[in-house]
Amino acid sequence: MSAQPSPSVAEIADNSARPTRSPSTDRRTNVTPPANPDDEKEEVELTLTKPVDQRIDLLKAFIAAHPQSVAVPRAFELIVAAHATLGDQKLKAGDAAGGLREFRLAISEAPPDMGDPLFTEVIARIPMNLFLRGQRAAATEAAHQAEALAKLNPRRLLALVEFYLTIEDAGEANRIAELAVQNGPDSAPAHQALGAARHIALRLDEAESEYARALAIDPKSTVARIALADLKRSSGKAEEALALYRAQLQADSNNKSARAGLVLSLLELGKKSEADQELNKALQDKEQTRNLPLLVGTAYWFVAHNDSARGLDLAQKAVEIEPRYSWAQIALARALVAERHPLEAERALRFAQQYSRFPTLNYELANVLASIGLYDEAAQELARSFTFKDGQIETRLAGRSTARAASFTELLAPERRAAIFQAGVADTESNAKMLKALLAFTAALGRSTISDDEALTIAQNFIAGEDGMRTFRLVYVAGRFVRKGVALSSVVDLMDSAIKGVEAALSMPAATVAVQPEELSDMRARARAQNATPDVPDAPRNALSGLLRGRIEDLAGLALFNLDKHEEAAAHLRRAVSVSPEGTPLWRSAMWHLGSALEANGKNDQALLYYIKSYVNGPPDPARRSVIENVYKKVNGTLEGLDDKIGPSFATATATPSP
Repeated sequence: MSAQPSPSVAEIADNSARPTRSPSTDRRTNVTPPANPDDEKEEVELTLTKPVDQRIDLLKAFIAAHPQSVAVPRAFELIVAAHATLGDQKLKAGDAAGGLREFRLAISEAPPDMGDPLFTEVIARIPMNLFLRGQRAAATEAAHQAEALAKLNPRRLLALVEFYLTIEDAGEANRIAELAVQNGPDSAPAHQALGAARHIALRLDEAESEYARALAIDPKSTVARIALADLKRSSGKAEEALALYRAQLQADSNNKSARAGLVLSLLELGKKSEADQELNKALQDKEQTRNLPLLVGTAYWFVAHNDSARGLDLAQKAVEIEPRYSWAQIALARALVAERHPLEAERALRFAQQYSRFPTLNYELANVLASIGLYDEAAQELARSFTFKDGQIETRLAGRSTARAASFTELLAPERRAAIFQAGVADTESNAKMLKALLAFTAALGRSTISDDEALTIAQNFIAGEDGMRTFRLVYVAGRFVRKGVALSSVVDLMDSAIKGVEAALSMPAATVAVQPEELSDMRARARAQNATPDVPDAPRNALSGLLRGRIEDLAGLALFNLDKHEEAAAHLRRAVSVSPEGTPLWRSAMWHLGSALEANGKNDQALLYYIKSYVNGPPDPARRSVIENVYKKVNGTLEGLDDKIGPSFATATATPSP
């Protein structure tokens, strides 16, 4: 006779409140026959066929009815899993409170003696589930609660490290990984996890050591071998890296990271022929042609080694595969600048900033902006991530690790080495010095007081060099001096130097933008508000020449005017008016400035002519009209006839609005 099946969980829940009859001949007793373990296990597993919101009650009822059953541990596991599943469903449905409650129950109801699979596959995954649902505080809380349940078990700790690595919490990842190594010193995964934690903390030498330890323990570890090779390459040990990449490719010829590392190591070692052969072979392979590390790494390397055309081609391929990858856009921008397409480079980097923010990305955008003469914008971009003090640049690498150095090249190297594993930088020492000088100059002029000598000394580092952009830097410095009212006596000399480089300046890419940064500022601000970069058609060279020469003369004139050298100021301002294209904002402002110089020199009648001509060619301005009225009355003794020359006053205009 076969054994009687156990009552279902539902039946237990339904009948537990009333007495039962024994199947034995003695109907006056409630003695239950011995349970069949296989039947009980099956009964627990059958709850998986029920909706998750019913499953928990069914399992709890089973445990209450069979507290000694061999299936109880499995029932507890399924309860925990059901709470986690229900929590996920509620968060998806928008029930945040209900979802958080279920996830907390999953952790609190986990049995103390749970097995590793329950911890690693359910408990340890709760923090990431919460994080991805936007519940960051709850995710951190869950991770800390899960840590207590890990009980220093290395395998469980590693499951938690994975969460912290994924969200790039370097501090917690390092702390938990260190615990894993302490409790599993001969565990290759533990050393590998600690290496990864050191890596995201930009402690790259320590990361390399941990990866080496992991590989020594487990020589077959692909992850440890590739990670070690990458960091060796990033620190300039290309020969050692190459050996590791070759070993990995012998084990798996399709490994994309190893293929990328092989090509780049060959390039670093000067084995260009072999590198080209390997690269071309990879680009013809269906799988390797979409190898992002290979495309981005080689694109950046070629730009850094003065082959921008090839770098551009590879960077464009990389961006087509994954446009959100910031280092692909950085490589593309560097290539575009080198190929004289700086506005496209700006567009690439602003796109990248929609997905990530870190100091190198801010620096790269500042570099592009400086390359088109937008020094105010470049300074603003630098200020997002960098400060300057006592000759040192300071930042928070990767947004978290405070670092300082004397140069941008040294300061930002860890971000590049950690991301694309390259020791060399696609920048020049002179360019990095110029951007450091811009940061220092901006900081100095931002102070409430600064002496003329100090201002000029700091500016010298920024305007140094003989490149085509020097004239634009000179003009920028002069403009800042005039606005700040410092080092005015040096402005004329600066502008004398600037005028000598006009022709070279006009040959620079995006000269149309560089010549008129103030005129384009409003348009660019509106575009930036919409995450766009405006297109600026190239202006005729003769027009740009007039604008640049006019601005140079205007700044010299303003500096002299503020030094009360009105006659000399007027001479420069007359030249500014004569060379500036008629009708442009610069032409109007130069005429106004000339009017001010003439008025200060007692030539009110001449001043009035320039004031009026400037005024009528621009938008109405109450303040400027007041100046004109004052001078007009001095010249004519009355305001009669002024409205005929410059239009009605603002009171009259308001009373009679135009149709």
